[in-house]
Amino acid sequence: MPGRDSAWRQGSLIVDAHASNLGLVFDDGGQHRVVVISHDCDLANDREPFVECIVADIVATAEPTFTRARNVRRLHLSYTTGEGQTLALELRHDARSVVGTAMFDAIAANPDASVTLNADEKRALKQWLAARYGRPAFPNAFENRLRRKHKGKTVEQLTGKLLEPYNAHLVGVFFDLDTVRFQDLEDGEPYFLRITVAYDATEGGPVARAAAEKAASEISELFTSVYGKPEKAKEIALESSVAVADTHLSLADLRRVDQWRLEYMSLRADPPEDFLAVGETPA
Repeated sequence: MPGRDSAWRQGSLIVDAHASNLGLVFDDGGQHRVVVISHDCDLANDREPFVECIVADIVATAEPTFTRARNVRRLHLSYTTGEGQTLALELRHDARSVVGTAMFDAIAANPDASVTLNADEKRALKQWLAARYGRPAFPNAFENRLRRKHKGKTVEQLTGKLLEPYNAHLVGVFFDLDTVRFQDLEDGEPYFLRITVAYDATEGGPVARAAAEKAASEISELFTSVYGKPEKAKEIALESSVAVADTHLSLADLRRVDQWRLEYMSLRADPPEDFLAVGETPA
């Protein structure tokens, strides 16, 4: 039960029968599992009035597009069963529920011990939850310029599309607007932009590096084609687009830049689902 000696952790699964008794799921043929998303410290706090959960869909496999917090609206998590099989779940923010701690305590004594969530997957869950409220909004003038049409699509859509083949190897795409990162510039005054395409050096190695370098090169070609060379650009002057290993990104680097993804379009009510990258910091 929740408390200092609790076995509950963020990412724990509720036993199916307990989830049903809590009114979180009904007899649906085993198509859902309930994931506890309250922070570990909140689960250990006797004064916390609620336990937060997400009713997740069971999916056949975890799709790379939705793993590692790449999508701010959907997350695919992979649990390991006692038999060594993978249980893949899809989490959505609109499937959140809260349960009173007293009721949770009375019904769900312990988490489902038949499945485990490894450290990388739990980190992805934390980043996904944090990215919901922590993702940056770029200046409106900058985003409007990213929406310039080229061959029937906006530059941001084209950027997202060209990154799709490389997503499995990337941990983040970062925009550095230097001192004007929060300013709406006047027409004719360009944003000087530096882009960093961060790749997974530990797991991806040379393959990930090659993918990131190709992505960075294609971004450079796209921006130059649309906005012109940096010295002549009037809207966005791309000074550099480079691939960098995630192991070479320092805290100072991350404080200077903002992570970009297609869904960051200035508080738009219903942004497109397809996008890139991870939460506020790399996994």
